[in-house]
Amino acid sequence: MCHGNSSDVKTNYINASVIHGYTKHVYTATQDVKDAWIYENIYDSKDIVKKEGFKNPFETQERETELDPNRLRLEHELGQGNFGSVVKGVYMLKNNKYVAVAVKTLKEDIPGQKSEIVKEAEIMSKLDHPNIVRLIGVTQSPEFMLVMELAPQGPLHKFLEKNRKMKVLDILVLMLQVDEGMNYLESQHFVHRDLAARNVLVVSKNFVKISDFGMSRAMGVGNEYYRAEQAGKWPLKWYALECIYYHKFSSKGDVWSYGITMWEAVSYGGKPYQGMGGSVIIEKLESGYRLPKPDNCSDAVYTLMLKCWETNPDDRPSFMEIGIILSQYIQNERNKKK
Repeated sequence: MCHGNSSDVKTNYINASVIHGYTKHVYTATQDVKDAWIYENIYDSKDIVKKEGFKNPFETQERETELDPNRLRLEHELGQGNFGSVVKGVYMLKNNKYVAVAVKTLKEDIPGQKSEIVKEAEIMSKLDHPNIVRLIGVTQSPEFMLVMELAPQGPLHKFLEKNRKMKVLDILVLMLQVDEGMNYLESQHFVHRDLAARNVLVVSKNFVKISDFGMSRAMGVGNEYYRAEQAGKWPLKWYALECIYYHKFSSKGDVWSYGITMWEAVSYGGKPYQGMGGSVIIEKLESGYRLPKPDNCSDAVYTLMLKCWETNPDDRPSFMEIGIILSQYIQNERNKKK
């Protein structure tokens, strides 16, 4: 566990070649910190929202395989996860400017934890998208850590709990960004397996990033799904039935989770299936029950959620289709207000 003054903590960044296939993909901070940037949404349809202004704490690019450990300072804990905690830190760029970072540390008492976090590092190192948290580097002293860019506003559900005056349309813009990130993830042949509002991090009120790839897996060449050998500590409230029963995870399973995440967001951080146990939820889902329409949610948006929760995975929309539907809805609603 890393807390307090970083002068008490000695860190050495490992040679990137230690992690298989890692050298080519490690991201480090650029010398210039950009306070604002324009994110361009790319869609097939021309009548969709084209530009949103966002703030990015810093950009990263493929420049080095190791970070200077003397430039990293660990501060206070941000939260706990299955395999450890996330600590806020500060990293000094080569131009002597400081940027805030998030550092994922390991718990000492969990068998196999290092191999799991190494898998997460391998996956993150292969991803490069504005709406996915970027890996900056790794360290293995005094314990193995992931150093990532920081989203200062924290998890989406907690952000929305404190910002209930935020318009639903603006929330949907954030969900459109989540869709963009997930569409990219699918294009890279990965399944997330833990998409939820708690794993969508807020950089600013206009900009979010998908995080926590500890459960993510690559789909084999020619395969459209990943099959887990056995059940684990899974977030059942966000899982489709085929994931629960057959341990079969595909992008269409992530689409189901996306629908739950959208429900959380439009509910301003509401808890899905509150008060229900896992066996009760499964029984109700089998009988056709789905989460009710949130207050202030339009019929069109709720219909999209229901499409994400179709029992047959083939009947669910793809992330590309969700992006088109949601973008057109946002544009139409904005046109009504002109």
